Amino acid sequence: MSVDKVRGEIINIGRFLIARELTVGSSGNISVRVSDEKIVVTPSGISFEAMSPEDLIVVDIHGNVVEGDRNPSIELPMHLTIYRNRSDVNAIIHAHTIFCSALAATHTSIPPILDEMVLYIGGEISVAEYALPGSEELARNTLKALGNKKAVILANHGVVVCGRDLRDALEVLLRVERIARIYILARLIGEPKRLPNEAIEHEMEMYELLLLKQHP
Repeated sequence: MSVDKVRGEIINIGRFLIARELTVGSSGNISVRVSDEKIVVTPSGISFEAMSPEDLIVVDIHGNVVEGDRNPSIELPMHLTIYRNRSDVNAIIHAHTIFCSALAATHTSIPPILDEMVLYIGGEISVAEYALPGSEELARNTLKALGNKKAVILANHGVVVCGRDLRDALEVLLRVERIARIYILARLIGEPKRLPNEAIEHEMEMYELLLLKQHP
């Protein structure tokens, strides 16, 4: 996909996040890997509503600016760390959604309570240990908690999701925020029950096979 087309998609997704109240202002960031050496990322300090395609930055896998006049997102180290270690990931969305942020504020992970969590996300949605925004430490903590899954909650911060492309990453974000809402509601009723171990093992095999199929 061309850089120009990716820029347009990122702008559309950013405005969708604002419209659906999945983030606010310039909170959060989006990136897409367009080749082994080129990544398009949102700039720092510009709201998704005001952002234009020309504001987006192209960097290489080491974080050097290739195209663009603005500063890349402060969370670029986190994005790059994921890309360097996950060949299956080509798009990342970091957002400050309401229900995931509530879990982030309480350092609460989501155990595998629904089949869709294992099949589409890879199991438990863990909480990455807190580190300062934009730091290499946060990047390392995020990667460690993410593992081979598609979503991770950042302690006292928000949520990070990834996918094979931008549409996939958006679907994961919508699914994770929905799961977070279900989990919080379930805890008001009683203690949410984990899936049986045999179900988790079977569904993890399916999840891993899908990742392998997409990236042999």
